[in-house]
Amino acid sequence: MRLIAILALVCCSLFALSGCGRKVAVIDPNTSIHLSGMWNDDDSKTVSNEMIEQCMKGAWITNFRDRSGRAPLFRVSSVQNKSNEEIATEIFTNDLEKAAINSGRVRVVASRGEAELTRAERADVAANAAVAPASGNEQAPDFVLQGSIKIQHDGHKDTKVKFYQVDLKLLDITTNETVWIGSTERKKLVEN
Repeated sequence: MRLIAILALVCCSLFALSGCGRKVAVIDPNTSIHLSGMWNDDDSKTVSNEMIEQCMKGAWITNFRDRSGRAPLFRVSSVQNKSNEEIATEIFTNDLEKAAINSGRVRVVASRGEAELTRAERADVAANAAVAPASGNEQAPDFVLQGSIKIQHDGHKDTKVKFYQVDLKLLDITTNETVWIGSTERKKLVEN
């Protein structure tokens, strides 16, 4: 009986050591990894750079510079997740802002939510400091970028295809005129 208990303990220990361990490695954040076939950080970075590059090639920017003599003020608004997957659209909108800033062709202003937080901070500082930051210097955007991410599924047996479409639209905030529309697609083949 004692031998059986010892063998059971050894077997359980071996099982615990071999099957339940997890290996974790720190990797370069720029490494492209696709585990689930779902929208991920690589899709967000690639699509945002591609879409902003398309947007900055539009005639709207030259027309605005010719008219006003300055770089346009640009706000990235909401991007709606119209897919059935959980997509962190705030990561995508941050990637869009970063790509717009890095283009050097526009000046990016805070999102509506960020602007409200900044106003509250400015008011708090003004109420509690001898020298308060100037108010009323806030820049309003000339253009607002908004859009959506959609997905379409196809599959047979253990093979699935996921088709993502990202549509973005740039609106003139004064006239509500659509000055640019862009779209890009991603397709993923997932085999089990």
